[in-house]
Formats: sequence, structure tokens, C-alpha cells
Amino acid sequence: MSFLYKLVVNTLVFVVFHYLFPYGLTVKDWTSAFVAAIVLALLNTFLKPLLHIISFPITFITLGLFSIVINMIVLAVDASLVSGITIHGWGWVFILSLVFSFTQSLITSTERIR
Repeated sequence: MSFLYKLVVNTLVFVVFHYLFPYGLTVKDWTSAFVAAIVLALLNTFLKPLLHIISFPITFITLGLFSIVINMIVLAVDASLVSGITIHGWGWVFILSLVFSFTQSLITSTERIR
């Protein structure tokens, strides 16, 4: 249930961000947003831990701030793999990665309360 909940929330983040900032993110339709959420979940499961292991020294030196760059890379890979999602520039990738980080921390905190 938790995985499906995260997929729905990530899909909504893609769609809402598209409607709020159409010049920053283009989403073709709901299906593309859902596929992007699934691909993002897979990338967060398989690619992100590998990137964290490889970049551990620089993450340690920057006191964890390099994790934002890793999130940006994962999100950019997601946008390049899904044909219905386009992010217009690295600035928007940065903002969208912060939004995803915030929503995931909210989901995690609400799961702990239950």
C-alpha cells in the first residue's frame, strides 16, 4: 500500500508542478506522469544507492549537500527515459528535485506517525 501511495503522490507532483510551472516542466498526460513516477521509483531503488556509494567521499566533504546533485541526476535520467516528460533546464531540475525530496520526507514522516 505504501508503494502505491508513493506512486500516486509522485504522479500528482509531476502533474501539479506542470500546471503551476508549465515553462519548467512539460507533462504530456496522466499516463506519462504515472510512468515517470514508476521509472523514478525504479531509479531510486537501483541507481540512486549506487550513485551514493560512488560519490560518498564528496558527499562526506560537502556534509551531505551533494545528495541534492544525486537527486538531480536521477530526476534528469527519469526525464530522459520517459518520452512524455520534459524538464526545461537544470534550474528546474533543481527545483523539482527539492519538491520531490520534500514530498518524500512528508510521506515518510506521516508513515512514522501511523
